[in-house]
Amino acid sequence: MARAAAVSRQTVSNVLNGSGRVGDAARARVLEAVTALGYHPHHGARSLRSRRTRQIAYVLPRVQLIPGNYIMQQFLQSLAAACARRGYSMVVVVPDEDPQVPLEEIRRLIASRGVDAFVLSELQQEDPRVLLLAEAGMPFACFGRTGPALPQRWVDIDNRAATALAVEHLVARGFGPLAFVGHQSTNHWDTERAAGFLDGLAAAGLSPDQADMLLVDDTTVRRKVRALLSGAQPGLSGARLGRRPEAIVTSSDRFAGVVYSVAAELRLRIGQDLAVTGFDGSAAVGLMHPRLTSVTIPVDEIARRVVARALRQLDHGPDSEPGEVVSARLRVGESTGRFGPAAAGGETVAADSEAAPGWKRFQGAALPAGPAAFPGGDRRVTIADVAADAGVGVGTVSRVLNGSEQVREPTLRAVLDSIDRLGYRPSHAAAALVRGTPHTVALVVTHMTRPSTVVRVASALAVLEGQGYDTIVCNVDSPQERDRHLEALLPTRRADGVLAVCLPLARDHLGQFARAGVALVSVDAASPGVPQTVIDDTEGGRLATGHLIALGHRRIGFVGDMPFSRPPAGLGFTSSASRLRGYRQALAAAGLRVEPGLIRRGPHDAAVAAEHAAQLLRSPDPPSAIFAACDTQAIGVLAAADQLGVAVPGRLSVVGFDDIESAAFLGLSTVRQPLALSGAEGARRLCALLRGNMVRPVRQELPIELMARGSSAPAPLS
Repeated sequence: MARAAAVSRQTVSNVLNGSGRVGDAARARVLEAVTALGYHPHHGARSLRSRRTRQIAYVLPRVQLIPGNYIMQQFLQSLAAACARRGYSMVVVVPDEDPQVPLEEIRRLIASRGVDAFVLSELQQEDPRVLLLAEAGMPFACFGRTGPALPQRWVDIDNRAATALAVEHLVARGFGPLAFVGHQSTNHWDTERAAGFLDGLAAAGLSPDQADMLLVDDTTVRRKVRALLSGAQPGLSGARLGRRPEAIVTSSDRFAGVVYSVAAELRLRIGQDLAVTGFDGSAAVGLMHPRLTSVTIPVDEIARRVVARALRQLDHGPDSEPGEVVSARLRVGESTGRFGPAAAGGETVAADSEAAPGWKRFQGAALPAGPAAFPGGDRRVTIADVAADAGVGVGTVSRVLNGSEQVREPTLRAVLDSIDRLGYRPSHAAAALVRGTPHTVALVVTHMTRPSTVVRVASALAVLEGQGYDTIVCNVDSPQERDRHLEALLPTRRADGVLAVCLPLARDHLGQFARAGVALVSVDAASPGVPQTVIDDTEGGRLATGHLIALGHRRIGFVGDMPFSRPPAGLGFTSSASRLRGYRQALAAAGLRVEPGLIRRGPHDAAVAAEHAAQLLRSPDPPSAIFAACDTQAIGVLAAADQLGVAVPGRLSVVGFDDIESAAFLGLSTVRQPLALSGAEGARRLCALLRGNMVRPVRQELPIELMARGSSAPAPLS
């Protein structure tokens, strides 16, 4: 390195470590040599000095990437927020299913000194990950209990007591007979929830013989639930033969969704013909209609305690305290009846444990789409080429790229124009060497708990893990959070590249990326000059509205997001507005008048959508169909129709957008966009960009299609 750059070894060390006085020209030569020679130093060099990396590793089990695993995806977001509040980033490590791979990943991070502490979940009683970390003396904490022979550095809920509380609630409302639908597994939380059901029966003076217990997996749950609700469950005899249960306690909100779906097929009304309880209290609860009664896991509080417990060990040494039990609560919805001794919707009941206190990478201008190739040839454009084109010295270009304020405005504009004209891309490898983390990317994600976003993030994480990258994940819910994450991420060059998911970026943000030399790819948001994976939202709006017009509907309502979401007040989302544009175009093409009174816009929320739909349905001349700009809002429309006694699809047809998992459960007609593919493609394109490959086309548009299901039908005869 020193010979190639014609400098001393100390100068190379100063450049890589950001220390000492190094001239701009010498610095530029060192970074050019870094790129040319492919030099990679030891990751822990800087950590050895500071002893702190300000990063926490979360070893993410692959099962948590399943789209329907809402509660653990909420925990991921909560963990990111808890880390950020303590000034830490969270590095997500996604090992494959080989049981030895998680241990290898943990050993790698320990050896590289790349993180200060670890967080684990999906714990087993004799979990080898816990043993490895304890023997290595690494700070760690867990969501979920460990066996008595291992350190008790965990935070958890009392799964058994919480399930018993659900049984108590159903018995108090007069439901019986009862049934339990749980996961067939050896995981301690699954066995504890099954045991809690039996505890609840015993507390109510009921025999296990008076109830059904189904232990199922994802491949058998629908078939077995259908047999149970049809009275044809094998093994039934005597008084229960041919009788279906009046209430079902499930061990997860996901299984509760299956019960909802099968009940709809059998024309059983949830909350009236059949009561259902879930477990998790995940984002899925808000998407189920009627609202699900569910045991709510306090993931925000658990994440806060887990992070605090892990970081406390940095200052105070090994943690010998017992595990912590956090109270779970039963949040009551309409799925267990609208009336009765505990009637108020949204009521909560605590499931406090009497046991001893006891516990289940987050932080986005325009870069050319391809490698910076010199015009007229295949040679890579260098800092020297930019300097010659702009008529300045190499040191001046270096100062511009590093965001120095010691550059006059005319010179700054000249250098940036040359960078754009030549297609120069700063060396991500060189920047990474200065930073000390050459294999890290960041996902900057808006509203991560939204079902469509969860699917994208999960698929992107899987691709990035397969390509060997550690991943920092940053959740954004406001412009202030976006700016805070970018300010923490870009000037320090904590990542080689950023995948912005559902996050529009303004030109000043794009300029920050260009100056920092950080690669950027966007998913579900258009940014000028940035490789982007998107869909045609306007065409989607035309497709949904055209489907309803083809069914004979003439008065078609629209429910979507508020129009005042532009910066600085909002994040600048345009998808709902584009889908509204397609709605208007489809009506105009069919010769139908666009009626402003049929358009309702507000915050992105199922409850708000329900209010808007109720306003439309109570009007003197209500629409016979409603197009909702997303499935979450469509589910709110379905809830309003049910509350007002408006039959779907008999009197009202409903179409959504996205095709999230709940849409299929509810028989919702919707416009399907390839959510998983978009996240995976965005990640692949970012990896290609980091390898120096050309990414074409800059705008990658994925196909969409209409999924016609039971919520849309021919318009009723007037």
